[in-house]
Amino acid sequence: MAAQAGDLIYDEQRTPLTLGRLLKSGGAGSVFLIKERPLEVAKLYHSNKGGQVYERKVRAMLELRPDLPDVEDKGVRQVQIAWPTGLLRDKAGGFLGFTMPVLDVAATSDLEHVLQERQAREEGLPTALGPKMTLAANLAVMLAALHERQHYVVDLKPLNVRFYRKSLFIAMLDCDGFSIQGKGERFLSEQVTTDYLAAEFQQRGVVAGEEEAQDRFALAVMVFQLLNSGLHPYSGRPNGATLPSDLPGRIAAHLYPYAQGKGETRILPSPVSGHAAFPAELRDMFDRAFASQARRRPAAAEWSSLLLRYARRSNGLLVKCAKDGAHQHFSGLPCAGCARAELLASSARAAQSRARQTTATGTKAARVPRRTRAATPNVAAALTAATPAPATQPIGLGMRVFFAVVGPVLLGWATTWGMAAYRDYLSDKDPGWWLRLGLGFQSGLLLAAVLLFIVCVPVLILSKRP
Repeated sequence: MAAQAGDLIYDEQRTPLTLGRLLKSGGAGSVFLIKERPLEVAKLYHSNKGGQVYERKVRAMLELRPDLPDVEDKGVRQVQIAWPTGLLRDKAGGFLGFTMPVLDVAATSDLEHVLQERQAREEGLPTALGPKMTLAANLAVMLAALHERQHYVVDLKPLNVRFYRKSLFIAMLDCDGFSIQGKGERFLSEQVTTDYLAAEFQQRGVVAGEEEAQDRFALAVMVFQLLNSGLHPYSGRPNGATLPSDLPGRIAAHLYPYAQGKGETRILPSPVSGHAAFPAELRDMFDRAFASQARRRPAAAEWSSLLLRYARRSNGLLVKCAKDGAHQHFSGLPCAGCARAELLASSARAAQSRARQTTATGTKAARVPRRTRAATPNVAAALTAATPAPATQPIGLGMRVFFAVVGPVLLGWATTWGMAAYRDYLSDKDPGWWLRLGLGFQSGLLLAAVLLFIVCVPVLILSKRP
């Protein structure tokens, strides 16, 4: 029967405890408040299946606790890691789960949320390099303490790591899912996330004895993302080669484009990356972490030593940007934040310009008859269409007036002259040359007047056609 609020459970000393409100329920178990212990919660597994293994694993965790004590920030207690504090049993003594300290989840955020600057700004999370360096250093300290006890996270990724928004201390949950070292026994972790999985494990998975190599790789990926505006170290642009488009594929192929020196030539760095503004010793660490030889990867303790040195303000290794007070950069090196902002602004202006040109071109094209917008079927047709037609000289205004006045007169005269001559021919009468000319001229003037003022003059003078 599933546990519920109000049930009685017992600690190792057989002290009865009352379950309070359900906080969350996952695949393995549920977490409840404990009425008698406000600073602890109870995690109870859903069934007895595998109960003996769970019990041995939790006992190993109790025996090899990492050195990660609670810290105080302005009088407020902050739990760094929700590590087991004791076993829990039912009335008959059967194993149920364990107690662990209460972690104020409401005061924390996923590390995933701080990687994207826009999201971080919307949620009031830090966006400058200094706080992100502190987060990276604290994460390395957390991993180093776990590794000292031979415990490994394995499924290490930003979504599985939380941090306190005010103090920037790391907060780790669900620790019973880690790979835990017991007395002569290793309790493996089966969960992995391929975007943070080292190349040698992409196909065969993580095996016992190699968990630290995986943690070292995932830690380096997360540090790179924190210090480089969320950019994954295996993202980039193909350099004329057919490459895997997914991150796991690129990791497996060792396509890391941010190395110093010659480095990888099949893929180019992302244009928004600030890796060129990292100090040489930091770039050396990344080059080792993402080398094809797993043995070269820096340990978490080595990362913590380097990152803490940069995170301490007194060392002056990070300085405020003189151009933008919201930015920070490494002392003696250019501001990657400014360079990124300028690039993004330039890209935005270019996009707006292209949009305006597209709109203008579309409007112009809409006014052109459809037949002129037909696609050119071949190169010859395109060349023919592009060749201009010979120019034709238009008829001047003076010539138009001449033809408008004289033309109808001559036409009318010729027409009436022929008619009179034809009638005379039929009647065998000859009115005489002068009379014939006068009659023709009068008739021509009458016809010319009608054509001139009604049709010909307006058309010929006002027409703009050549």
